[in-house]
Amino acid sequence: MQLFQPKRVVVTGIGVISSLATSARETWQKVLAGETGIRRAANLDPAKHKCLLRADVNDDDIPQRFLAGKELRNASRYTRMAMEAAGEAMIDAGLLDADLNPIMDLRDAGVAAGTCVGGTYDDVLPVHTQYVERDGAPRVPPHLHVMFPHNIGGYTISKKFGMMGPSSTVVTACATGSQAIGDGFAAIKWGKAPLMIAGAMESTQHPLFELGFEAMKALCTDSNENPDYASRPFNSDRAGFILGEGAGMLVLEELEHAQARGARIYCEIAGFATSNDAYHPIAPQPDGLGAAKAITDALADAGISPDEIDHVNAHAASTPAGDVAEANAIKMALGERGSSIPVTSVKGAFGHGMAASGALETSMAVFTMYEQTIPLTRNQTDPDPEVGLNVVTASKKADIRAMTKHSFGLGGQNAVLVLKRWDAA
Repeated sequence: MQLFQPKRVVVTGIGVISSLATSARETWQKVLAGETGIRRAANLDPAKHKCLLRADVNDDDIPQRFLAGKELRNASRYTRMAMEAAGEAMIDAGLLDADLNPIMDLRDAGVAAGTCVGGTYDDVLPVHTQYVERDGAPRVPPHLHVMFPHNIGGYTISKKFGMMGPSSTVVTACATGSQAIGDGFAAIKWGKAPLMIAGAMESTQHPLFELGFEAMKALCTDSNENPDYASRPFNSDRAGFILGEGAGMLVLEELEHAQARGARIYCEIAGFATSNDAYHPIAPQPDGLGAAKAITDALADAGISPDEIDHVNAHAASTPAGDVAEANAIKMALGERGSSIPVTSVKGAFGHGMAASGALETSMAVFTMYEQTIPLTRNQTDPDPEVGLNVVTASKKADIRAMTKHSFGLGGQNAVLVLKRWDAA
């Protein structure tokens, strides 16, 4: 009996909608330059909010290449961002013609997507508010129940490109983006599809989103007059994260499929693992044990040792407890080298995009591997001795054979990806 050989998975396309830019390449260039999309949010009332900052995507900047007419009108905001990011990734991968139609039959391909709230805030809450305020039945949009559900973003991508293969939508808090990419990776690795669009999306502009995290005391409230300094991962005076939003989508392909069509390969995704802290719904496990397990398991899935890891793209959201817990996990999983391996967090560039964060950050990690360049961690001015990591403070060239990408979230969720340089694969 012939045993099944796991497939190798490579990245051939990247699409990004972020507060910095509405394309992957421009977002990457601005991250490298140390720019930030964090700014004062127009709809946050100082009388009601302690944090007045967000990293918003400007609606007028979101392209409208893939949805039009009724489809566009009935699409939730998170779906529009997801569709544009997925479309950009498909263009980047050379899979669309001049009219933005697929150049090949994609019925066996699939979509692995993720979002924390879908269109709940943008679509459902306004209708409910209208109902309460008017004390009567509002005019409910006839497509309400096919606008806000979490899976509609992924469905819209599948429909647009005729992808009838594996379809999933994952919700694992702030680990969602990396987990969705991991799910897409697994679908290809185990022969379920030759190609997957994988990533996540989030829309976070409703004020209630901000209020909820303020009540949790998770947001930075000391920098309303200095947005540039609000997000400061691993810094000694870090004081919480800033909400962001957007979408990040990757085209993942089975290696032979990509090579057969002459695709450009950015890097290989070599391993993936998830775990749970089993500790607390909000607080991370202080010693980082659950996160370290995900890192260790991802390395085992990739078949590489901790000594082969040359860089870490961290979750590091700029929270006092979370950043230390991740530092402990890195040192636990990577051993003596854990304190010296270059580590970066790019959340200072486009905020914490909830589900989208892992996908946006993985997109930047793919560029890191392809260009062998580590982006800076913004506002690392006073390193925290309790963190004790080699935090990158200026974008720089590096020799990176393999790296890990971490995403951790509420409910003890941990997701870790292992990326390998293609010419070293």
